[in-house]
Amino acid sequence: MKKITYMLAFIFLCAAFQSCTKDFEEINTNKNKVYNVDVNDIFAGTVSRTMRLIQDVNYNKLINFSRYAVVGFATNPSQDIGDNYFNQFYVGIIRDVLKMEKEYTGKPEFANRLAMVKTWKSYLFYMMASMYGSVPMSQALADSEQSKREYTYDTELEIYTQILKDLKDASALYRVSSAYPNDLLMRDPVFGGSAFGKSDISKWQKFTNTLRLNIALHAQNLSMDLARTHASEAMADDSKLISSLDDMVKLQWGSDESMSASYYYTRFIKNATNFSEMTYPALGEYFAIYLFSYKDPRLGAYSLKGNQLSPIKVKPFLYTDTLTRKHLNFCTKTDCPNFALHQADGMNNLRSDSVLVDYAMPYVPLPELNSLAAGWEWAFIPGKDFRYNDPLASRNSPYNLSFVQTDFVKENASMILLNWADSYFLKAEAEMLFGSEAKAMQNYESGVRASFAQYNLAGVDEYLAQNGVKWNTDGKGYADRRLLYRANIRGRGGKDNHLEQIYKQRYIADYLNCLEGWNLERRTRTLRFPPFFANGGASDVEGYNSAYNYWTERFVYPIVEQSKNREAYYKGIENLKAASPYYRGDRWGDNVYTTLGFAKLNPDLIFAEQLYGGNKKIRPNCEYFNKKYGKTYEEVVATAKSMTGESNDNLALTKAFDYSFRQLLVTYIPK
Repeated sequence: MKKITYMLAFIFLCAAFQSCTKDFEEINTNKNKVYNVDVNDIFAGTVSRTMRLIQDVNYNKLINFSRYAVVGFATNPSQDIGDNYFNQFYVGIIRDVLKMEKEYTGKPEFANRLAMVKTWKSYLFYMMASMYGSVPMSQALADSEQSKREYTYDTELEIYTQILKDLKDASALYRVSSAYPNDLLMRDPVFGGSAFGKSDISKWQKFTNTLRLNIALHAQNLSMDLARTHASEAMADDSKLISSLDDMVKLQWGSDESMSASYYYTRFIKNATNFSEMTYPALGEYFAIYLFSYKDPRLGAYSLKGNQLSPIKVKPFLYTDTLTRKHLNFCTKTDCPNFALHQADGMNNLRSDSVLVDYAMPYVPLPELNSLAAGWEWAFIPGKDFRYNDPLASRNSPYNLSFVQTDFVKENASMILLNWADSYFLKAEAEMLFGSEAKAMQNYESGVRASFAQYNLAGVDEYLAQNGVKWNTDGKGYADRRLLYRANIRGRGGKDNHLEQIYKQRYIADYLNCLEGWNLERRTRTLRFPPFFANGGASDVEGYNSAYNYWTERFVYPIVEQSKNREAYYKGIENLKAASPYYRGDRWGDNVYTTLGFAKLNPDLIFAEQLYGGNKKIRPNCEYFNKKYGKTYEEVVATAKSMTGESNDNLALTKAFDYSFRQLLVTYIPK
């Protein structure tokens, strides 16, 4: 609490030294600005504003974009055509960082401070370029004396080249044993420890180098030579990359609800008058099926069980399934319509029943807003005059769903920019691209182990032994309930297959680090999730399809740029189009569907109409729920007794998962 309270106090201190501006060009014409504040007074506030901005973007956009979770109200495409995020980056954060950089450049007594500032600046421009593409960098926030009203948009390649140079320079500046005792932050919000104390310079250097490796691989579709050079240099000294849980770049919120609590907590928990699955992030189905398919112990670390947030006991989500059972045990006058015949023919010990039952599921994902595309419909049940319905829609309470684990969204939650597993998976990818497959495998397995260690989970050896997770093997995963997507992992074969394993395991390990999840899919196209379905709904998004839409590829530029920085704005769009593997003409190319230069072309675009257009009859099947507790009634009873310790069949079934019998379907003698 003290840590974040200090941070916010520094924000207010910053405000005393800077005039707030609304439009970007005003920053460049403020001739009366006084800026003489020490880095210790402003850096904490800069970090705090970055944290809040990241979670704001995550909640309203990137949680859904990354498919890590579902925020119900935000599953329809939208575009921010104002200067909201753009302005927050430049005016609220980058301005201060550039001023700090200028303050310490050329002063050897502050080399560590300069390196830290350069690193934070690099992360900010990495975010900006990942979200928008071409943005102002080289002329961003020029000195006020220049009275500059226009500022050019640098290309993506120029931006990433400069970021990587800055990170290389920053790494060379660090002096862990500095001759200057004040060359650090006295109140470090990143690596100052729980007491918000002095900087740990060695950890800052590991952040810088791991970020450099991350951005080098991020930029490989723009320039493989650029990626190779910086990845190789960053990996030259393994001791200067994140190499333990303690090295992770983990930012901490405080416990003061009015001042320092996390954005997530204040946004949808603290002031919520009614609990709603439309505002509280819940486990997404596409992400969930990877966890279900490979029996991933991280499921409980990432997500709550159904009803876990409910303040009172409510009826759980019940799934209807079919089981077989031995008929002999249920052949009574009450339960068997052919009781007399079955008792007389002497064959009862051979008969089996197929029965319909209900039982509760421990983890229930939240469907995205529209289950069907326009023109689709649920198929008729064979032999019936009524249709299937969405098996995830039959909830007894909004609490039935599996919402994001509390540790991610509580008031004093932490948020991680780069974790220990990232370091290993990045090295594994670089080795597959530029080095040794044997080293790639070693780093891949270490990455999985690091992710399990992050959540203090057992069972990593069993997890790594599964097909699809084990190196150079294929795994067949569950499909989503509409049978549109399957959580397969194709790891057997050559480089591309091994990279798929690396990418998918990194995606899983980076849960709720939404920028990295979104970036990873765009630059690799490994996950290839289906589009979001509009089902005829309207939208003001330019380029919007009223049936289905692959999700946002980028954010659009502020509309004010068209009038106040017109020439540079249109040049920025030309930069986008020149680097893009695919762009739409709406808004001259400045729309949410234009693919950025660092990304690969979405290969499913050319098949989209065949896959998702026209009329389709959907016959749902929740493979991941089917036979959850056993294939037969007898196996289900054994599972219930094991879970509860009860010896009575009915009591165990009810206590374990609210089991109830619905209907006898047929009695038969198996062949």
